[in-house]
Amino acid sequence: MDGKEKQKKQKWTLMFFFASDNNLSPSMLYQLKSIKTAGYQLDTNVLVHFDPHEKGIPSMIFEINKTDKKGKRKSQIGDQQDPTVRDLAGDRVEPRITDDLRRCHSLNETDELSAEDALKHFLDYSRKHYPADQYMLFLVGHGLVVGRDAFLPDDNPNSGISLVELGNILRNFCWEIGKKDEKLELVGMHSCSMSAVEVAYQLKGTARYMMASEGLSFVGAWPYRQMLQKIFIAIGDNNAKKIDIEDLMKRLHELCLHNSADFIFAGYSSDLCLLSLEPKRVEALSRPIEGLSKALQEGLKDSRTEELIQLAHLEAQSYFQELYTDLNDFCICLMSKCKGSDDPAQMEMYDAAEAVTRVLRPETEKRKTGPVVQADFFGPDCQYSYGLSIYFPWARPVEDANEHFIRNYQTYAFVTELGGASWLEFLEAYFEKTKREKREIRIPAELQETLKHATAMFNPMAFRTGTSAHPVSALTGKDSPADAGGEFSYSFIKNYSRDFAITERALKVFTNAKGQKKEKKKK
Repeated sequence: MDGKEKQKKQKWTLMFFFASDNNLSPSMLYQLKSIKTAGYQLDTNVLVHFDPHEKGIPSMIFEINKTDKKGKRKSQIGDQQDPTVRDLAGDRVEPRITDDLRRCHSLNETDELSAEDALKHFLDYSRKHYPADQYMLFLVGHGLVVGRDAFLPDDNPNSGISLVELGNILRNFCWEIGKKDEKLELVGMHSCSMSAVEVAYQLKGTARYMMASEGLSFVGAWPYRQMLQKIFIAIGDNNAKKIDIEDLMKRLHELCLHNSADFIFAGYSSDLCLLSLEPKRVEALSRPIEGLSKALQEGLKDSRTEELIQLAHLEAQSYFQELYTDLNDFCICLMSKCKGSDDPAQMEMYDAAEAVTRVLRPETEKRKTGPVVQADFFGPDCQYSYGLSIYFPWARPVEDANEHFIRNYQTYAFVTELGGASWLEFLEAYFEKTKREKREIRIPAELQETLKHATAMFNPMAFRTGTSAHPVSALTGKDSPADAGGEFSYSFIKNYSRDFAITERALKVFTNAKGQKKEKKKK
C-alpha cells in the first residue's frame, strides 16, 4: 500500500483473516490478543486482518509478533517474564497512521469492501509486502458455505463469499506466489461445516492441507497462542532444520483437538478433520461417487430400495438442520441395509457404497489414497463423523431472490468436473421421487372457481423450518451457540445414543487425568 515498504523475503508468512464484522467480533478480538502473546520468530511474518463490527471503524491489518527494532537477533517464544499482553497500537500497518497522527490512509478506510474484496485485499497485501517461501492461511468466521454461498459474512456491507469465489481467490493467490515456487501449505477453515466434499473439490491444488469441521466450530476452539508457538518451535532459529510439514500439520490438528476437549463439559460436541488437497487424492473420490450416484438413482426406481435409501439417510450423521450428511456414515448405513440381499439394485448400492468408504478411510503410513488424513470427534452428537460431509437435504430447498441453493450447487467443481452421474442428478431424482403426493380433497363443482382463485393467489406455497434466534444477515437460518453465532442443534430427528463417545486419538487428551505417565520421547 501507499508508503508501505516491502519487507525482505522470509521463510514463512502466517495469515489470519478474522471475518469479525458480525456477532463474533468480541470472541475474535480475544483470539487476536492470544496471537499477540505467542512471541516472535525471526524467519516468520504474522499478519492478522480484523474487521470490527461497530460502524465507522475501518478494517485493520496488524503485523503481530514483530522482532524488537532495538537490535534483538534471537527469536523469543512466548512472554514468560512479563505476563502483560502488550497493546496492538504499534502493530497496525493498515490503515497506515500518518506521522502527524491526525488521519489514517487506506483503500479500506471507510470499510466499504465486500467480504470477497476484503479477503482479496488481505492476501494481496500479504503477498506484496510480506513475501515468503511458505505460507499458511487461517480463515476465521461463519461458515456453512455449501449451497448457501455465504462464507465469512460481513454485515457492513452485507455480503458473503461464495464457494466458487473462494476457490478463485485462493487459486489466484497460489498462482501469484507460485511464480517463485512458493507454497501455501495449509488453509485452516476455522468455521462451521467447511469439511465437505464440495469444498475439497473446489479448493484442490490450492494448498497442501486443509483443516476444518463438518459441524460446529467455536471461535475459542483453536488455541492460536499455542499453535503459533508450536509452529515457531518447528521452524527454529534461522530455519536451521528442514521442517516435516506433514508431521507439523498433524500436530496442529491434535493440538486443536486437545484444546476442544473441555467443550464437552458445556455439553457441546465437535469434530475436526485434516485433509489433503492434493488433486489426485481428492479426485480419487470421483469414480466412486459417480458409481454411488448412479446406483442410488437406479435404487429409487423400486419402492423397497427407495425406502432403504431413506432409512440410511435418516440414520446417518447429519449437520445443520439436516442440510449436510457425513458421506462415509451414509455409505455405512446404506451397506447395513443392503447387506446379504440378492436384489440386483441393493447389491449394486452395497458395492458402490463400499467403494466410497474405501477412499474415505484415513491415511496410513503405507496407504495415502483418499483426501482424509486424520478425522476425530468429541461428544455424542457427532460420534459418526468420519471427516467429509456432503450436501443432502430431505427436500428440494425453497429458493427466492436471496437464496438459491441448487443454482449455486450447479456451479461447483464437484458437479461440473464429474463426467458420469453427478451427486446433483441423484439429489434432483431423490427430491422428486421421495416427495409425498399432495393430499386429494374433493371440492364441489360450485367451488371450483373459488379454488382456481385461491390457487392463483397462494401458489406456490413455501415454509421455513429452524428459524434463527440470532440471525446473521448474510447467513439467514444458521443456528449455533453464541461462540459460533447463536443457538444450535445437531439434529431434529435422529435417535442417537447419549452414551459418551470419542475417538482413540481424542481420548489421549484425558490420559494424564488418571495419573498415567506421558509417553517418553524417542531419542
